[in-house]
Amino acid sequence: MTDALMSAPVAAPQRLESLDLLRGFALCGILLVNIISMGGIWEAYVPMSTPNLENPDWSAWLVQHVFLQGSMRGLFTLLFGAGMLLITLRGGSGKGTIEAADVYFRRCIALLVLGVGNVTILLFPGDILYVYGLSGFFLFAFRAARPRALILTSVLLIALLTGFQGASAYKRAVEAREGRAVAESHLPAERLNSKQREALDAYQAAVAARQPTREARAEQTEQRTGGPVSLLKWSVHTWVDYAASSYTIILVMECVAFMLLGMALFKLGVLTGEQSLRFYLLLMAAGYAVGLSINGAQAVAFWRNDFSPELWLSRATYEVGRLGVTLGHVGLILTLWKLNAFGFVGTGLKAMGRMALSNYLAQSAITSLLFYGLDLWGRFDWWTLWGIAAIIWVALAIGSLLWLRVFAFGPMEWALRLVAYGKVPAVRRARLVTAP
Repeated sequence: MTDALMSAPVAAPQRLESLDLLRGFALCGILLVNIISMGGIWEAYVPMSTPNLENPDWSAWLVQHVFLQGSMRGLFTLLFGAGMLLITLRGGSGKGTIEAADVYFRRCIALLVLGVGNVTILLFPGDILYVYGLSGFFLFAFRAARPRALILTSVLLIALLTGFQGASAYKRAVEAREGRAVAESHLPAERLNSKQREALDAYQAAVAARQPTREARAEQTEQRTGGPVSLLKWSVHTWVDYAASSYTIILVMECVAFMLLGMALFKLGVLTGEQSLRFYLLLMAAGYAVGLSINGAQAVAFWRNDFSPELWLSRATYEVGRLGVTLGHVGLILTLWKLNAFGFVGTGLKAMGRMALSNYLAQSAITSLLFYGLDLWGRFDWWTLWGIAAIIWVALAIGSLLWLRVFAFGPMEWALRLVAYGKVPAVRRARLVTAP
């Protein structure tokens, strides 16, 4: 998922502080996105009410759609690509070794297992580790590629995804338009031909995707509050619905595209903070100018058309929009880092970033305990859920700082090293020795 997941932990040299900071920032952002589904109806991408900015949930949705949705996962994925290079290109000629390949592929397999564990043990079916593990298998062949080749391949994949998703969205929009016409005709079901029935079914499914029906919400509520067995069945079934479907192919293509870009940015010294302050200011300005404009236009289009399934252009621009905002985030965080503007907040973020895998899984564990163990699921609005997320940030930052005062790396990073290297690694921090 990030270089904390993919590389052997090191003694945090100065140039890697930027990666720790980016990881910590991404961890915080991804929890803001995930906690809405963790603490409420899973399929509810938008609040369960008529769009109205006077409703706090809708203002939270607007912030999420424009600034967070897709871009935080994009940042995680960039860092995964950078971390891959820390394993395969460490110390040698830049071509990697069979030992590095062995370690790397063991880690990919371990991520697959951890992803399944996140779904079945920690009860979070939105896990990304499984997809990252699958995507990682495609990365090794690109380990020695030049930055230009990596960027071109990444751009090509994003262009293919944009074209495919645009065509698919347009097809669904046409079906929805035809289905709406059938619904508004109020024809009896027995008078509909097969094409009309298909169009009507497609339209009704698209409407339900935006707002789950009352029956669907009631069924999910029963499943997620019906005890451990019922909850486990719901989590596994929800995960299998996408993990065993063609949608996983799209997710893997997305991840590979962003991972390749992350590899290029690492080789160019962008993610490691080696570029100038002016460079990061320009990256922030350009990334946000493109990404926020696209995401903002999408939000306006959705809002004005009441999230109609007949919209297609807004959905076709998803990849470009999230890419722009992701790069804007990189520019912003590293600009502030260059200016030493983070203070104690940066210290906490870097500690969280050094334990990225442990903290990612800890988020699932904490939210499952809160929402299921303490019977708090479905009780909070969006802003309250974000407040809970902020409390979790603080807890994880403090916990990470205390842990790293004693240990060299997090517990899950230790376990990952054990699997990857096939031997028990030392866990306690090495004491500094002053030479006489």
